[in-house]
Amino acid sequence: MFHVAVSASIIKTIIDRCERAAWHESWLNPDRERDFTKATDTGTIAHGILLEGSTAGIVIIDPRDHPAEKTGNIPDGWTNKSIREARDAARRSGKIPVLSTDMAPIENMVDAAHGFIETLRDTEPAIWAAMQPGGGRSEETMVWREGETLCRLRTDRISNDNAIIVDYKTSAMSVEPDRWGRTQLTGMGYYISAAWYRRGIAALTGVTPDYVFLCQETEAPYLCSLVGVDPAGLALGEEKCMAGLKQWERCVRDGHWPAYPNRVTYPELAPWESTRWAERQGVDEHGIPYDISKLFERKETA
Repeated sequence: MFHVAVSASIIKTIIDRCERAAWHESWLNPDRERDFTKATDTGTIAHGILLEGSTAGIVIIDPRDHPAEKTGNIPDGWTNKSIREARDAARRSGKIPVLSTDMAPIENMVDAAHGFIETLRDTEPAIWAAMQPGGGRSEETMVWREGETLCRLRTDRISNDNAIIVDYKTSAMSVEPDRWGRTQLTGMGYYISAAWYRRGIAALTGVTPDYVFLCQETEAPYLCSLVGVDPAGLALGEEKCMAGLKQWERCVRDGHWPAYPNRVTYPELAPWESTRWAERQGVDEHGIPYDISKLFERKETA
Protein backbone atom coordinates (compact mmCIF):
# COMPACT_ATOMS: atom_id res chain seq x y z
CA MET A 1 0.00 0.00 0.00
CA PHE A 2 2.80 2.43 0.91
CA HIS A 3 4.33 2.47 -2.55
CA VAL A 4 1.08 3.64 -4.20
CA ALA A 5 0.73 6.73 -2.02
CA VAL A 6 1.75 10.29 -2.87
CA SER A 7 4.88 11.52 -1.10
CA ALA A 8 6.47 14.88 -0.44
CA SER A 9 8.98 14.30 -3.24
CA ILE A 10 6.18 13.83 -5.78
CA ILE A 11 4.46 17.01 -4.57
CA LYS A 12 7.72 18.97 -4.91
CA THR A 13 8.28 17.63 -8.42
CA ILE A 14 4.79 18.46 -9.61
CA ILE A 15 5.13 22.01 -8.26
CA ASP A 16 8.73 22.78 -9.20
CA ARG A 17 8.85 20.89 -12.53
CA CYS A 18 5.68 19.56 -14.10
CA GLU A 19 3.03 16.85 -13.94
CA ARG A 20 4.83 14.64 -16.46
CA ALA A 21 7.99 14.63 -14.32
CA ALA A 22 5.95 13.70 -11.25
CA TRP A 23 4.37 10.79 -13.13
CA HIS A 24 7.82 9.65 -14.26
CA GLU A 25 9.04 9.51 -10.66
CA SER A 26 5.92 7.82 -9.31
CA TRP A 27 4.82 4.18 -9.14
CA LEU A 28 2.57 4.85 -12.15
CA ASN A 29 5.67 4.67 -14.35
CA PRO A 30 6.36 0.97 -15.03
CA ASP A 31 9.93 1.77 -16.09
CA ARG A 32 10.83 3.81 -13.03
CA GLU A 33 14.42 3.31 -11.92
CA ARG A 34 16.38 4.51 -8.93
CA ASP A 35 19.54 6.50 -9.38
CA PHE A 36 22.37 5.48 -7.07
CA THR A 37 25.20 7.90 -6.34
CA LYS A 38 27.97 7.90 -3.78
CA ALA A 39 26.41 10.97 -2.12
CA THR A 40 22.97 9.39 -1.73
CA ASP A 41 24.48 6.10 -0.54
CA THR A 42 26.59 7.95 2.04
CA GLY A 43 23.52 9.75 3.34
CA THR A 44 21.46 6.57 3.52
CA ILE A 45 24.18 4.67 5.37
CA ALA A 46 24.68 7.52 7.82
CA HIS A 47 20.92 7.62 8.39
CA GLY A 48 20.85 3.93 9.25
CA ILE A 49 23.70 4.20 11.74
CA LEU A 50 22.69 7.50 13.38
CA LEU A 51 18.95 6.99 13.55
CA GLU A 52 18.64 3.22 13.93
CA GLY A 53 22.08 2.16 15.13
CA SER A 54 22.17 -0.40 12.33
CA THR A 55 24.39 -1.42 9.43
CA ALA A 56 22.05 -4.25 8.42
CA GLY A 57 21.15 -2.54 5.18
CA ILE A 58 24.69 -2.36 3.80
CA VAL A 59 27.30 -4.68 2.36
CA ILE A 60 30.90 -3.68 3.02
CA ILE A 61 33.13 -4.67 0.13
CA ASP A 62 36.90 -4.83 0.58
CA PRO A 63 38.82 -4.02 -2.65
CA ARG A 64 41.57 -6.41 -1.52
CA ASP A 65 39.13 -9.28 -2.08
CA HIS A 66 38.79 -8.34 -5.75
CA PRO A 67 42.23 -8.05 -7.38
CA ALA A 68 42.41 -7.64 -11.15
CA GLU A 69 42.54 -11.01 -12.93
CA LYS A 70 45.58 -10.24 -15.09
CA THR A 71 47.68 -7.88 -12.99
CA GLY A 72 46.56 -8.63 -9.46
CA ASN A 73 46.20 -4.89 -8.85
CA ILE A 74 43.82 -3.84 -6.10
CA PRO A 75 40.97 -1.81 -7.62
CA ASP A 76 40.58 1.85 -6.78
CA GLY A 77 36.80 2.12 -6.60
CA TRP A 78 34.46 0.03 -8.73
CA THR A 79 37.07 -0.37 -11.46
CA ASN A 80 37.15 -4.07 -12.32
CA LYS A 81 34.64 -6.76 -13.19
CA SER A 82 34.89 -8.68 -9.93
CA ILE A 83 34.21 -5.75 -7.61
CA ARG A 84 31.41 -4.45 -9.84
CA GLU A 85 29.76 -7.87 -9.70
CA ALA A 86 29.93 -7.76 -5.90
CA ARG A 87 28.41 -4.28 -5.97
CA ASP A 88 25.59 -5.33 -8.29
CA ALA A 89 24.85 -8.44 -6.21
CA ALA A 90 24.39 -6.22 -3.16
CA ARG A 91 21.99 -3.98 -5.09
CA ARG A 92 19.96 -6.98 -6.22
CA SER A 93 19.62 -8.11 -2.61
CA GLY A 94 18.19 -4.69 -1.71
CA LYS A 95 21.27 -3.55 0.18
CA ILE A 96 23.73 -0.69 -0.29
CA PRO A 97 27.25 -1.63 -1.36
CA VAL A 98 30.03 0.44 0.19
CA LEU A 99 33.79 0.15 -0.14
CA SER A 100 35.58 -0.62 3.11
CA THR A 101 37.77 2.41 2.46
CA ASP A 102 34.66 4.62 2.48
CA MET A 103 33.19 3.26 5.71
CA ALA A 104 35.63 4.91 8.13
CA PRO A 105 34.74 8.46 6.99
CA ILE A 106 31.03 7.66 7.31
CA GLU A 107 31.54 6.30 10.82
CA ASN A 108 33.55 9.41 11.72
CA MET A 109 30.74 11.55 10.37
CA VAL A 110 28.16 9.76 12.52
CA ASP A 111 30.41 10.11 15.58
CA ALA A 112 30.58 13.86 14.92
CA ALA A 113 26.78 13.99 14.66
CA HIS A 114 26.43 12.20 18.00
CA GLY A 115 28.84 14.71 19.51
CA PHE A 116 26.83 17.63 18.14
CA ILE A 117 23.56 16.16 19.42
CA GLU A 118 25.06 15.90 22.89
CA THR A 119 25.71 19.66 22.88
CA LEU A 120 21.96 20.22 22.49
CA ARG A 121 21.17 18.97 25.99
CA ASP A 122 20.98 22.54 27.33
CA THR A 123 20.40 24.63 24.19
CA GLU A 124 17.70 22.53 22.51
CA PRO A 125 16.53 20.02 25.12
CA ALA A 126 13.45 18.87 23.17
CA ILE A 127 15.56 17.97 20.13
CA TRP A 128 18.20 16.34 22.34
CA ALA A 129 15.52 14.25 24.10
CA ALA A 130 13.92 13.17 20.81
CA MET A 131 17.28 11.90 19.54
CA GLN A 132 18.01 9.79 22.62
CA PRO A 133 17.38 6.02 22.68
CA GLY A 134 13.74 5.59 23.67
CA GLY A 135 13.01 9.28 23.08
CA GLY A 136 11.48 8.86 19.66
CA ARG A 137 10.84 6.65 16.67
CA SER A 138 13.01 6.41 13.54
CA GLU A 139 12.15 5.73 9.90
CA GLU A 140 8.44 5.35 10.57
CA THR A 141 6.12 5.25 7.54
CA MET A 142 2.65 6.71 7.96
CA VAL A 143 -0.27 6.99 5.53
CA TRP A 144 -3.41 9.13 5.45
CA ARG A 145 -6.01 10.24 2.95
CA GLU A 146 -6.59 13.62 1.37
CA GLY A 147 -9.97 13.17 -0.30
CA GLU A 148 -9.51 10.22 -2.64
CA THR A 149 -5.71 10.44 -2.60
CA LEU A 150 -3.62 8.19 -0.39
CA CYS A 151 -0.64 10.10 1.02
CA ARG A 152 2.44 8.97 2.87
CA LEU A 153 5.44 10.19 4.80
CA ARG A 154 8.47 8.56 6.36
CA THR A 155 9.97 10.42 9.27
CA ASP A 156 13.68 10.32 10.01
CA ARG A 157 13.01 10.83 13.70
CA ILE A 158 9.82 11.85 15.53
CA SER A 159 9.51 12.33 19.27
CA ASN A 160 7.28 9.95 21.17
CA ASP A 161 4.71 12.69 21.76
CA ASN A 162 4.74 13.57 18.02
CA ALA A 163 5.65 17.15 18.94
CA ILE A 164 8.90 17.40 16.98
CA ILE A 165 10.29 15.92 13.77
CA VAL A 166 14.03 15.85 13.13
CA ASP A 167 14.96 15.52 9.45
CA TYR A 168 18.62 14.49 9.00
CA LYS A 169 20.23 15.93 5.85
CA THR A 170 23.80 15.30 4.74
CA SER A 171 25.50 17.54 2.20
CA ALA A 172 28.79 17.88 0.37
CA MET A 173 28.23 21.64 0.57
CA SER A 174 28.31 23.98 3.54
CA VAL A 175 25.56 23.59 6.14
CA GLU A 176 26.15 27.03 7.59
CA PRO A 177 22.51 27.90 8.35
CA ASP A 178 22.06 30.92 6.06
CA ARG A 179 23.83 29.24 3.15
CA TRP A 180 21.97 25.95 3.63
CA GLY A 181 18.76 27.91 3.85
CA ARG A 182 19.38 29.43 0.43
CA THR A 183 20.77 26.38 -1.36
CA GLN A 184 18.77 23.55 0.21
CA LEU A 185 15.82 24.73 2.29
CA THR A 186 14.71 27.07 -0.50
CA GLY A 187 16.64 25.76 -3.50
CA MET A 188 15.65 22.12 -2.97
CA GLY A 189 12.17 22.93 -1.68
CA TYR A 190 12.69 21.29 1.70
CA TYR A 191 10.28 23.76 3.29
CA ILE A 192 7.56 22.04 1.22
CA SER A 193 8.56 18.71 2.76
CA ALA A 194 8.30 20.25 6.23
CA ALA A 195 4.78 21.47 5.50
CA TRP A 196 3.80 18.07 4.07
CA TYR A 197 5.03 16.16 7.10
CA ARG A 198 3.35 18.55 9.53
CA ARG A 199 0.14 18.19 7.54
CA GLY A 200 0.28 14.41 7.68
CA ILE A 201 1.12 14.14 11.37
CA ALA A 202 -1.65 16.60 12.23
CA ALA A 203 -4.16 14.54 10.21
CA LEU A 204 -3.08 11.30 11.90
CA THR A 205 -2.50 12.40 15.48
CA GLY A 206 -4.09 15.81 15.96
CA VAL A 207 -0.64 17.21 16.84
CA THR A 208 1.05 19.73 14.54
CA PRO A 209 4.73 19.11 15.20
CA ASP A 210 7.70 21.43 15.10
CA TYR A 211 10.04 20.57 12.25
CA VAL A 212 13.81 20.93 12.30
CA PHE A 213 16.57 19.88 9.93
CA LEU A 214 19.71 18.37 11.41
CA CYS A 215 22.23 19.20 8.68
CA GLN A 216 25.72 17.75 8.40
CA GLU A 217 28.64 18.14 6.01
CA THR A 218 30.08 14.96 4.54
CA GLU A 219 33.67 16.25 4.61
CA ALA A 220 35.82 16.57 7.75
CA PRO A 221 35.34 18.02 10.28
CA TYR A 222 31.74 16.94 9.56
CA LEU A 223 30.14 20.12 10.88
CA CYS A 224 26.47 20.12 11.89
CA SER A 225 23.77 22.77 12.17
CA LEU A 226 20.09 22.97 13.02
CA VAL A 227 17.73 24.75 10.62
CA GLY A 228 14.05 25.42 11.12
CA VAL A 229 11.36 26.78 8.82
CA ASP A 230 9.85 30.15 9.68
CA PRO A 231 6.05 30.68 9.67
CA ALA A 232 6.10 32.33 6.24
CA GLY A 233 7.98 29.35 4.79
CA LEU A 234 5.56 26.88 6.37
CA ALA A 235 2.57 28.86 5.08
CA LEU A 236 4.00 28.90 1.55
CA GLY A 237 4.85 25.21 1.81
CA GLU A 238 1.28 24.45 2.87
CA GLU A 239 -0.09 26.37 -0.13
CA LYS A 240 2.17 24.40 -2.46
CA CYS A 241 1.17 21.09 -0.87
CA MET A 242 -2.50 21.86 -1.46
CA ALA A 243 -1.85 23.00 -5.03
CA GLY A 244 0.27 19.93 -5.75
CA LEU A 245 -2.42 17.60 -4.44
CA LYS A 246 -5.05 19.25 -6.64
CA GLN A 247 -2.83 18.95 -9.70
CA TRP A 248 -2.13 15.29 -8.94
CA GLU A 249 -5.81 14.47 -8.43
CA ARG A 250 -6.73 16.22 -11.68
CA CYS A 251 -4.09 14.32 -13.64
CA VAL A 252 -5.12 10.97 -12.16
CA ARG A 253 -8.77 11.71 -12.95
CA ASP A 254 -8.15 12.88 -16.51
CA GLY A 255 -5.26 10.54 -17.34
CA HIS A 256 -3.37 13.53 -18.71
CA TRP A 257 0.10 14.51 -17.50
CA PRO A 258 1.22 17.83 -19.03
CA ALA A 259 4.92 18.49 -19.59
CA TYR A 260 6.58 21.85 -20.22
CA PRO A 261 4.90 24.27 -22.67
CA ASN A 262 5.42 23.53 -26.37
CA ARG A 263 5.56 27.22 -27.26
CA VAL A 264 7.99 30.05 -26.74
CA THR A 265 7.91 31.54 -23.26
CA TYR A 266 9.57 34.72 -21.99
CA PRO A 267 10.73 34.38 -18.37
CA GLU A 268 11.39 37.67 -16.62
CA LEU A 269 14.96 38.39 -15.63
CA ALA A 270 15.51 38.52 -11.90
CA PRO A 271 15.48 42.14 -10.62
CA TRP A 272 19.04 41.84 -9.35
CA GLU A 273 20.44 40.88 -12.76
CA SER A 274 20.50 44.48 -14.02
CA THR A 275 21.95 45.60 -10.70
CA ARG A 276 24.79 43.10 -11.06
CA TRP A 277 25.53 44.40 -14.54
CA ALA A 278 25.53 47.98 -13.30
CA GLU A 279 28.01 47.02 -10.61
CA ARG A 280 30.31 45.56 -13.25
CA GLN A 281 30.15 48.89 -15.06
CA GLY A 282 31.20 50.67 -11.88
CA VAL A 283 28.00 52.62 -11.19
CA ASP A 284 24.84 51.96 -9.25
CA GLU A 285 21.33 52.19 -10.68
CA HIS A 286 21.39 55.99 -10.18
CA GLY A 287 24.63 56.41 -12.08
CA ILE A 288 26.72 57.01 -8.93
CA PRO A 289 30.20 55.39 -9.05
CA TYR A 290 30.86 52.65 -6.51
CA ASP A 291 34.40 54.01 -6.15
CA ILE A 292 33.64 57.08 -4.03
CA SER A 293 36.96 58.70 -4.94
CA LYS A 294 35.67 59.12 -8.48
CA LEU A 295 33.08 61.60 -7.22
CA PHE A 296 35.90 64.02 -6.33
CA GLU A 297 38.08 63.66 -9.37
CA ARG A 298 39.14 67.01 -10.90
CA LYS A 299 37.64 67.43 -14.31
CA GLU A 300 39.67 69.10 -17.06
CA THR A 301 38.20 72.39 -18.30
CA ALA A 302 38.53 73.69 -21.79
